[in-house]
Amino acid sequence: MIRIRYSAIAAMAILGGFVAAPAMAYNSHDFTTTASTAGTTAYIVGKHNDDDFAAAHKFAHSQRVALRREAASGGGENLNALADLLGATDNQAFGHWMQRHYGALYPAHPAQANLVDRIVALQRS
Repeated sequence: MIRIRYSAIAAMAILGGFVAAPAMAYNSHDFTTTASTAGTTAYIVGKHNDDDFAAAHKFAHSQRVALRREAASGGGENLNALADLLGATDNQAFGHWMQRHYGALYPAHPAQANLVDRIVALQRS
């Protein structure tokens, strides 16, 4: 009985290692990409909290449909949340800015850069 229990535990540990290894590699690569982008762009924006900037990237990706709709109208709860993550002091002004720059932020051909990177680039120009 004890042998069977140890065998079952060992089998689960080995299987878990095989399943977790690709997930860890994906997360590690994803973290490196996010950290690199956040580290270089956060300095440009003047933000000192890389965690918020990385969260803004993740949020913009996960809420891309709602953000696009709200950017067209100039406001909404998702735009307010993104503004907070980017350190904007006036959410209403941020929403109006997004509406004025909608064409540049959402070009006819899909852009390769994340929305946050497009916002930063447009604010710098």
